[in-house]
Formats: sequence, C-alpha cells, structure tokens
Amino acid sequence: MAVNRIDYRMWARLAQRDDLPGAAFPAVVDGLLAKDGFAEGWQADVFMEALPSLLVRVREQELRDRLIQAAGSRTSELIRQGLVGGRDVPAVLRYHQVNSELLAALAQDDAHRDVVTEVIGSAAPDMLLGVLLSAERPTHGNPGRLAEIPPWLFDAVLQRHLVLVTAELKAFASGSEPEPDLFGRSASWPSHGTLAMVLERCPEKWPELLNDATHGLTVQHALLDCVDTEKLTDEVLAACVPALVLAEWAELTKPAKSQRERLRHIARSVVRHPRLRELASAQLEEVAASCVKRGRLLHATNLRRLAEYEVTSLARDLAWTSGSAKDLVKMWELVAALPEPSAVERPSQYDGGEPPSPKLVLSSDRRVGALAALAGNPNLDRRLVLDVLDQLNPVEVRWLTTYDDEVPAWLKEAAARHKASPTQPEVPRVLTDEELDSCADPEAVMQTWLDAVKGDHGVYNHQIEYAILRSRHRTDTLVRQLTAPTVLSYYEHPVVADALMRLCGTDPDRWHAVAEALASKRDFDETFGDFLDRMSVPPA
Repeated sequence: MAVNRIDYRMWARLAQRDDLPGAAFPAVVDGLLAKDGFAEGWQADVFMEALPSLLVRVREQELRDRLIQAAGSRTSELIRQGLVGGRDVPAVLRYHQVNSELLAALAQDDAHRDVVTEVIGSAAPDMLLGVLLSAERPTHGNPGRLAEIPPWLFDAVLQRHLVLVTAELKAFASGSEPEPDLFGRSASWPSHGTLAMVLERCPEKWPELLNDATHGLTVQHALLDCVDTEKLTDEVLAACVPALVLAEWAELTKPAKSQRERLRHIARSVVRHPRLRELASAQLEEVAASCVKRGRLLHATNLRRLAEYEVTSLARDLAWTSGSAKDLVKMWELVAALPEPSAVERPSQYDGGEPPSPKLVLSSDRRVGALAALAGNPNLDRRLVLDVLDQLNPVEVRWLTTYDDEVPAWLKEAAARHKASPTQPEVPRVLTDEELDSCADPEAVMQTWLDAVKGDHGVYNHQIEYAILRSRHRTDTLVRQLTAPTVLSYYEHPVVADALMRLCGTDPDRWHAVAEALASKRDFDETFGDFLDRMSVPPA
C-alpha cells in the first residue's frame, strides 16, 4: 500500500539513502508501489528516480520482482545498465511484453543467450530487424559509435527470417490464384524487404546461403528483389537465376492473371539487374515463352481487352525478357497503332528558362517509351523500328534523342537524323496573358491548345483548361468547350456565376434545376456548353 501522495517524494528520497537498513526494504517497497498504479503525470517519474538505488541493494527476489513489474518501459534500460540481471529474467519475461529493445538489452550479456535465442525462434517478423537496430544502438559512454551486434544474435535473427520467408514461399507455391493488393500485385507473395536488409549486413555469408538446400531459393529472391545491383557480383547474380524464373508461379490457377504477374515480376528483376539479360538469356526466353503460352497473353481476344497502359506495360516486359521475334513484332505493331499522344508546351516556373523536356510536353510517353524498350531487344528487326519514325509525333522523336538510359544508341542516332514531315503541325505552346497581348487573335491561339488535347483526360488536359479559365483573353466560345466539372469547380473568377446569372435570371425554377444538377452525379465527358444547353431547357 503506497504512502499518501503528499508524502511520496519524501519516501522516494528515503529509498535512495545508502545507509537505509535492509530491514526497511519491504516497507519502503510497499510504500512506493500503489495497487491502483501511479498517479498520472509525476509519480512514475519520482519512482524511477529511486528505482536504481533499490535494485542495487535489494536482494530478496520477491521484492525485486515487484520493482521490475513496476519498471515498465524502463526495464530495457535497467538491463543495459546491469541493474537487472540473470536472476531477474523470469520476472522480466513474466511481467513485460517482449519487444526488440528488451531482447537487444538481454543479448548484451552472453549469459542470456539461450533465453534470447528461444524467444527469437518464435518471434514475429516485424520484431526481428528491430532487434538488430536496438542491439547496435550507441551506448551512453560512446554515443558516436554503433555498438557491435553479438554474432550469435545476428545468426539467430537471420535464421528466423529465413525460416519465416521460406515458409511463406512454400505456402504461396501450394496456393491458388494470388489475391491482388492495393497496387494490383499479389498480396500473398512474400515481402523480402526486411530479410534483404539483414542479408546486406553479411555479404560474406552469401555464397554459402545461396547454395543452402533449405533456404537458398529464399536468399536468391531477397537479393534479386531488394538489393542494389552494384552490390551483387556476376557470380552472385548467376547464382540467383533459379529464383529469377519464379517457378513458384508456374502452376498457379487463373493463368491469364498469374502468368501476366509472373512475367511482370521477372521483367522488374531484369530492369533492376540488366546483366541478367546476358547471364540468364536462355532462361529468360524460356520462361517468357511459357508465360505467353500458358497465360495466352498475346491471344487476340485478350489483347483487345487491354487498356493502353496495359498494352505498353506488356510490351516493356516482353522487351526485357522475350527471345521470340514473332511475339516482339506482334507487340511492336500493337504499340505503334496506339493513339498518338497530345503535345503542348506548358512552360513552368521550374524550367529555369530552358525548353520543357519531351516528357513534360507529351500528354503521355507510354507509347514511345514502350517502342524504345522493344527496340532494345536484339531479336526485333531494326527496319521495323526505323519505319515507324514517320508515324511518331515530332515530340516523340525528340524524346528518343533525349533519354540515353531508355533508348538504344543506334535508335537515338537514327532519331537525331530523322526529319519531320513538313505537313506535321507545329507543337502549340501555352502563352501567358502578356504574350497573348501581342497576338493578333488570342482566341485562335488558345483554340489550338484545345484542339491539341481534344479527347484527352486527366491532369494534362485540366492544366490546359485552367490556363484558359485564368486568362483574361478567355471567351465564352472557349469556355463552352471545356469540361463541365472543371469549369463548375473553378471559383477564382466569376466565370460560372456570370453564366448562371445570365441563364437563370429571376426564374426560381431554373435556379432549382441548376442546384439539383450540381447535387447529382457528374458526367465527366460533358462540356460546359452542353451543361448550359441542358439547363436552358424549360423545367417540366
């Protein structure tokens, strides 16, 4: 039973006296520990000030256990300071939740090896990396240097990680169609990120781990998925090839989805480690052909269902993996036939006076990017590539001359020599009001902006529309061509308010009709002109 709160500080000071007799310890501990916990705000701090002195002198285990139970989050620090030792471990594990900080503190003393190893052997994956980070936390005596992790602790954490991820891999391979996560990836496919962070600390162990009969494939997956290619030698990459082909995906159900995801994952690994194109060329060609065949990825029916971004994504993945000239030609023709992107120069305050890059001028660079990726595959006939230059937007051709990392050198040179057709319209440029002042027909200039993005949707189109709305050269004819949701949500200038005043005037029925229309679901393809025409029909 704790002493009264008004006397508590005095009692805590008494507990810290070096000359306090041992006979007083039971009463002192009773007076410090309240049955209903510490008073909020101050009492726990006062107790913590007295706790180290008591732990140094109190020998009776029952009293020590009570003090340890009340120590709360300070327990790990008390272990690091040596105030809580081996005989106190049962109480520590009994009264406190085992977390990474607590395990790291116990691991400082080799005498706790068996206890720590046993706990890690059943630890959850989210705790494991935290154990290593806590174990290397700088000490009070040497704050500028990381502490050394005991080798046995590192090995225990690594082994537990390997066991967990290997089990997940086996479960995945024996399952059915992987469920997609928020980003469309397979949610049941193991995440190798934390395991890779542990592996990066021990590159000297990689040769042995890669060939381990039980966990070798798991290590290969982790290195391929998460470790920068500069850290992997050719020998290590070659040893990872068995994991590259994702054999775990080969027999999954719903092959149209599973084999597409398999191909995407493989291509991502090749992009991350380009040397694999040479080190594993035969395996890549074989697995790409298997994915295409089993998933019927290039079947005409399946291709017709693909959105534009899905077509270019599939083209890029096959560009990095396929050795089939027939499949590559099919994808090339499909990508080349995609709609031409819009191109409008939109100067930005971040350009620094330089012309905007092709990626910023184009409404989308997916088509030209996919074509460049396909052109980088040596199995595609270069004549097909060169023949398509005349079909590209001039800005797409300029794209090919700009980005060295994404375009083969021979194609970059060909694009640089290519001359645009004289019939190609000039790329319009969004002008400021000051620049429009010097134009003979500002409305006609802004009309070219709208004509250039006609049919586009999304941010690119909205930027053009907002440029017109904000311009003092805007006209009712231009505003009527803008999408209704964009115009109706614009409030910086009374564009909509003025139009509604003219439309509704003093007719309450018309005002109610407009209010109801604004409260209903929007048609994002409707123009503002169509909206006004619809509202001008007399209410029934």
